Amino acid sequence: IEIIDELTSAYGYASSAEGFSISDGEEVWLMELIGKGTFGTGLVWVALRIPDGYVTAHANQGRITAFLPCDDPDTCRMSEDVVSFAIAQGYWNGSATDPSFSFSDTYDPVTPSGARFCEARVWSIFSQIADPEDFNAEDYLDYAQGFNLTNRMPLFARPRNKMTVNDTMEAMRTHFE
Repeated sequence: IEIIDELTSAYGYASSAEGFSISDGEEVWLMELIGKGTFGTGLVWVALRIPDGYVTAHANQGRITAFLPCDDPDTCRMSEDVVSFAIAQGYWNGSATDPSFSFSDTYDPVTPSGARFCEARVWSIFSQIADPEDFNAEDYLDYAQGFNLTNRMPLFARPRNKMTVNDTMEAMRTHFE
């Protein structure tokens, strides 16, 4: 995770925003990042470790919301300026330590079309594989349809069964078209 930060600080980052699933076979992290554009070299980012026994999904829409305090490097990592950059650019009016700071809401706010075309794919994956006691698809249908953007889905869910490689490949093929 930190090597991405080092490389982009040195050489820049041309894309606007991305989400990456990073795994080494022992743990899985979701890293979301956005380039600084004309405001500087590098990017702002946050990465959260997905708890053991859970899955996550992401599809072209920032999903990490509140993550502060990010003071345990075993579960959360972030660029030093992820909040201060948002304050300096006028994207965030709160303090640098405000636990309500949301990466997604600040850097990639969900729109009705973002919910329908991106988050609906996550909803579809979760509705297929998540334990219904952990993720009730009906509870988030209005969000996936773009009608209630405040009813955000959880970042991760516990699967109903142990995931196999084939299950993962099948879920990643879901486009919810």
